[in-house]
Amino acid sequence: MKTAAIIAEYNPFHNGHKYQIEETKRQTGANFIVVVMSGDFVQRGIPAMYSKTFRTRSALLSGADLVIEMPIFGTLSAAQDFARCGVSLFHHMGMIDVLSFGSESGNIEELWQLADHSALETNEQSALIREGLRSGLTYPQALTLAKKETVPASPNDILAVEYLKALKEFSSDISPWTLKRSDPGYHSEDRNGSFASATAIRKAVFSKDLEFLAAVLPDSHFECMKEESEVPLFPNDFSLLLNQKILTSDLEKLQNIFGMPGDLAAKLYKNRLEFFRTDTLTALRKDRQYTYARVSRALMNLMLDISVEDQCMFADLFRAPWIRILGFKRSSSLLLSELKRHCDIPVIAKTADAKNILSSSAYELFKKNLTASELTRMVRELKSGKSQKNEFTQAPVMIP
Repeated sequence: MKTAAIIAEYNPFHNGHKYQIEETKRQTGANFIVVVMSGDFVQRGIPAMYSKTFRTRSALLSGADLVIEMPIFGTLSAAQDFARCGVSLFHHMGMIDVLSFGSESGNIEELWQLADHSALETNEQSALIREGLRSGLTYPQALTLAKKETVPASPNDILAVEYLKALKEFSSDISPWTLKRSDPGYHSEDRNGSFASATAIRKAVFSKDLEFLAAVLPDSHFECMKEESEVPLFPNDFSLLLNQKILTSDLEKLQNIFGMPGDLAAKLYKNRLEFFRTDTLTALRKDRQYTYARVSRALMNLMLDISVEDQCMFADLFRAPWIRILGFKRSSSLLLSELKRHCDIPVIAKTADAKNILSSSAYELFKKNLTASELTRMVRELKSGKSQKNEFTQAPVMIP
């Protein structure tokens, strides 16, 4: 039995994701595909458009065999720790043979070269970073430019490189395999036949461009739309919750939020009586030092009360405190048997079981993960006027 793994967000699930699953099976000879998927929030620091149940069902209908949830502490982290979390979960499952990921180049040797170089900052790169900062770039922009000038690779390969670095860090036996990206580019709003970037698709969902969506989303998405009948969520849907948290937090609490720079905490506290929509607030608080995504993650961590101590506890548990099953195919029952046989961390299929099988520290983290999901469900229910199952009544998705 050969099992391949994918770390994903599926925000939303589109034809490019389906293509990756199909090509991974075809080119690696994998019998099964396991996906670690972000839950209610994604790495860019925004809420997932559709529920994890919706996206899990879509992935299973399009070829995945098992979907597990990435804990919120991994999801709302920078690229390095996001990658570490996903790889650690697969490492502890003990039955993954291949890690599949997309890249601009589709060249694994080039990505290994970049991974080896990225751990070291040469004198030439340091000079280029200083030059970039003087010209007005943010530090991440200057760093990306410096790496691009000295090691030939696309900025879109950053996550791919972090996956390789994480595999090396864990001394993992999992083999990396990369597929050349088929969409027009990460931030492109164009369409390449039936492929488009997630950025373009989210914009089409927001503007209700059904013609564009019909061309780039698989049939499974529309099947799930009928099955789940839910509205998409956007950052501004959380504006009230975020402003309330800023208003009622003292400076010490703001400074103790994971990923919250000290000067950003001070700005939020100083201007706590000014209320903005989430997108406006994020744009106002970013500056040349911090990317939009970093500010977004800090704000979401604040809204969810994710502290520095929480992340330290998560890191102490190797960023893999549990395996939480979101859905699976009944025809892939052998995969579940192998998971139970090889996995060396608790496997959660039923939410109510978590308290009895997790350590006290892991359970404290699990409760915060549940809170993130329930807050998202509350916002979705109030927006749609329709009730949804909660974390205790929602069973894992199962398809034939």
